Amino acid sequence: MPPSTSRSVPALLQTLLADDPTAPRLTFYGERYAETGERVELSARVLGNWVAKTANLLEEEFDAGPGTRVALDLPAHWRTLVWQLAVLSTGAHALTGARGDADVLVSSDATALADGPADRVAVSLAPLATSFGAEVPAGVLDYARVVTGYGDVHAPLAEPAPGDGALDDLAHGSLLGEAAAAGAAWPVGVRLLTDAGPADAVRGPLAAWCRGGSVVLTPDLGTLPGTVAEQERVDARLPRA
Repeated sequence: MPPSTSRSVPALLQTLLADDPTAPRLTFYGERYAETGERVELSARVLGNWVAKTANLLEEEFDAGPGTRVALDLPAHWRTLVWQLAVLSTGAHALTGARGDADVLVSSDATALADGPADRVAVSLAPLATSFGAEVPAGVLDYARVVTGYGDVHAPLAEPAPGDGALDDLAHGSLLGEAAAAGAAWPVGVRLLTDAGPADAVRGPLAAWCRGGSVVLTPDLGTLPGTVAEQERVDARLPRA
């Protein structure tokens, strides 16, 4: 697959799907992989399915779209990338970390969810989670309980303007251009190993996908066995900033 020239996140996901729907695009190793063996692999089809369901949730529950500010108070995790892609797919503005001025707060921290905007979502990071696990504060949506009920296909209700906020300080019009530039030195079809956090999504996962590649994500590179990079056929690394 040649480098992508997609101008939007939905178009980029469609490009990955059209290239090879079953090829791994995101592989996640849990924080205590040596103890738990947690490894999750998402193909282009499965990744797109999760993103579509989450984007539909955002639109149907919170009327998310261009100008909506969605704070993602989540760590380096495969579900965090799903949420980022979903927010960007709706044309909304993803903010990394808890933000008091956001319209929607998405968090894995029950304490953070106890107070905030009216629209809040609790996200469990546990493998195979079917609920948040802890008690969900009143008025907070339990993502794991409801996400499977949303549609598998997403079409944005509105297109963002080029200058609309996309991810932190980047606008939708420049987001994928920045990602393509960040990954320009990597080989086409790169297999990127990274523990970069959510704020580094542009120079990490998005950059790799713009190169027609895939991502191996872990919260901490130092905890992975040395054999993982060879097993995963990694040819580029990006440590957290």
